[in-house]
Amino acid sequence: MRRLWESTLLPWVFLFLGVAFSLFIAWKSALWIKETEQIRFQAASNHISSLIQKELRAHIQLLRSAAAFMNASDDVSREEWKHYALSNHINEQFLGFRAFGYAPLIQPHNRLKHEESVREEGFSHYTVFQINASSNSALFPVTYIEPLSELNEKAFGLDLASEGIRKEALYQSLMRADATLSSKIDLLQKYITDHQAGFLIFFPLYQSREIPSSEEERLKDVKGVVYVAIDSKKMFEQLLQSNYILVDFEIYDGTVPLAQNLLYNSNPDLIEPRLSQYTSLEIYGKTWTIHFKAKDVLEMSNSHYFPWFRMIFGLLLFSLLSGLIYVLQHTRKKAYAIADEKTKLLAQSEAEIRSIFQTMQEGVVVLNDQGIVAECNLAAQEMLKVAKSDIVGKVGSDTKWNAVHEDGSVFDIEERPSFKAFHTGVAQNNVIMGIRREDGSLLWVQTNAQPIFSDDFDKITSVLITFSDITAYRKSKHELEKYLQIIDTHVITSSTDLKGIITDVSEAFCKISGYTKEELIGKSHNIVRYPDMPITLYQEMWSTLKKGISWSGEIKNRRKDGSVYWMETIIEPRYNEEYYLVGYTAIRHDITDKKRVEELSITDRLTGLYNRLKLDELFAYYLSIAKRHQTPLSILLLDIDKFKSVNDTYGHQVGDSVLQEIAKLLKANVRLEDAVGRWGGEEFLILLPSSNVEEAHLLAEKLRAVIEGEDFAYAGSRTASFGVATYHLNDDETSMVARVDESLYRAKENGRNRVEVEVYACNLPSS
Repeated sequence: MRRLWESTLLPWVFLFLGVAFSLFIAWKSALWIKETEQIRFQAASNHISSLIQKELRAHIQLLRSAAAFMNASDDVSREEWKHYALSNHINEQFLGFRAFGYAPLIQPHNRLKHEESVREEGFSHYTVFQINASSNSALFPVTYIEPLSELNEKAFGLDLASEGIRKEALYQSLMRADATLSSKIDLLQKYITDHQAGFLIFFPLYQSREIPSSEEERLKDVKGVVYVAIDSKKMFEQLLQSNYILVDFEIYDGTVPLAQNLLYNSNPDLIEPRLSQYTSLEIYGKTWTIHFKAKDVLEMSNSHYFPWFRMIFGLLLFSLLSGLIYVLQHTRKKAYAIADEKTKLLAQSEAEIRSIFQTMQEGVVVLNDQGIVAECNLAAQEMLKVAKSDIVGKVGSDTKWNAVHEDGSVFDIEERPSFKAFHTGVAQNNVIMGIRREDGSLLWVQTNAQPIFSDDFDKITSVLITFSDITAYRKSKHELEKYLQIIDTHVITSSTDLKGIITDVSEAFCKISGYTKEELIGKSHNIVRYPDMPITLYQEMWSTLKKGISWSGEIKNRRKDGSVYWMETIIEPRYNEEYYLVGYTAIRHDITDKKRVEELSITDRLTGLYNRLKLDELFAYYLSIAKRHQTPLSILLLDIDKFKSVNDTYGHQVGDSVLQEIAKLLKANVRLEDAVGRWGGEEFLILLPSSNVEEAHLLAEKLRAVIEGEDFAYAGSRTASFGVATYHLNDDETSMVARVDESLYRAKENGRNRVEVEVYACNLPSS
């Protein structure tokens, strides 16, 4: 029996196996193309979803910033609103932008007053109008809108709560206390007859600084809303223009893709796509359904014929090999050598193709030793927005690919990473370059250049260049730096370490405190602390912060020149990437004017003590605490003995002086938590929280002795009589004042310059 390799049937057997192998390769190629298309299609779909979410987040960040801007002042003027909109470059920076507005809450009975106030600003025809009138509902009229052009003029004065879709989204944002997207709407525009599909994004404003915890409290605390109106067609067309995307898409409002809910269709002519999928996008209280569709996601239009080409090539190859085997079947060793060599070449070629074109997500370009582009991958073509034929075979130093530094200067040939890698043999890493595309846009990349040596390392045969698109990252970085500069200039902030040592402050902090950054950094906040602020406030603040809880309150500070200013302060714990507490960050708001107004409203003008109105308020508060927690509360009522004789003898100016001096004595001899005020005429009331009747009696005796021992200017020695009363079960302000007044009357009747304690028949209940 002849050996198999000597048989004349061997070429036919090999040919049969070759046909089977070619069919298998064609089948695997078809599967690979299908899988590759699906991966590319899925990646492009995810990319589109990411771009949409990113753009919406940009609009919402604008609204958050606008809300902070409106809350930073009690009265933001129309010009300030316009300046804020212009400074944020809303027309250039935000895709699909149509309008940026503010709508305050106006109760129906204040409608005419609101209209008149806007007309006084120069808008004589301003009127609040409603799509569906509802006379008893709260109004949210568009009061500020930018740009206030003819296009948006029709929306000026529109009550946003008068139309169902807008009202639903508006109230949802108020209850969620967050940004909320509306359903699909027709934008109101002057001189445009066809319907403009779009949507609104609302962000709520509340009267209080802290967001109310419940939905009911939020609706009661509403101040208004800020919003942006977005033209969906314009937004998504601009999104496609700024990105190289091979997949089309349809966006529907809601979970069901109905024609009446269609927001945008990038390719209405593509009715029967070869690749298709639906996905839901949940964002800011709204669900969008996106239908991704494509005819072909590979740039090579004949890619589906590759399996057939491979099969034919395989058949031809194996036919040729069969003939060679037929001719050379007796030269087994040589045939094996050829097969081994072909196998190695095939494996090497497959490895190179797989590593360069299938696995790399970065742009890849290969330059040969002549500086000519030998290869480039699909990612490079997509980034540069050119076909492979426009790159391969071209000189890498061609002026059409001139690159610029971050400062705008052009890279010299000798500075390019590829040139340095060729001439130094050293890899060039993380080089930032800007490449001008053929359409004029600037692509920013982070580039690496790796020299490839010959087998004997005698020379460099090529350079492998890889680059990543960082255009969006640089844009975000620059915008972040701009926002940080705005915050540094206008927001009073500081950061400290865990020991309270200042590590950073904003320019606004320096401006209000009068200190430079160099004078503040490395110091504690004691440098601006006002001496008479109670130490208990700071103890409570540190106790809260060390638990990892934010703290807020009002603090009086002292500038470098000694003047006083008040700050409303919020301090938040700061954590590192491992969520370890590393320090604290404080945001402050200047409330000096507010505190001055408050002080004037609660102070007796003559004595500087609390006035009767403020005493009533504090009395009710301390009494509620005593009732709730069953803690003691006492009051003192004192009257200057024979004060009428001072006025009659020395005149009212001397009498006023005596009142002022006694006020100072009382203030200096009570606790910080005690409240001292002028009750009326020459009478003074002192509220003593957490003090029983014995402690109140001792304090009254002390104050009586202090007054008796004082030598008053012009009036000489004076005395005062005191009444003392304390809280009992079921007491109220009237009953306690009646008892303390009766005690004071007895002190007067029993000879003046004495202290009398209340007479109370009931015993306190045992605890």
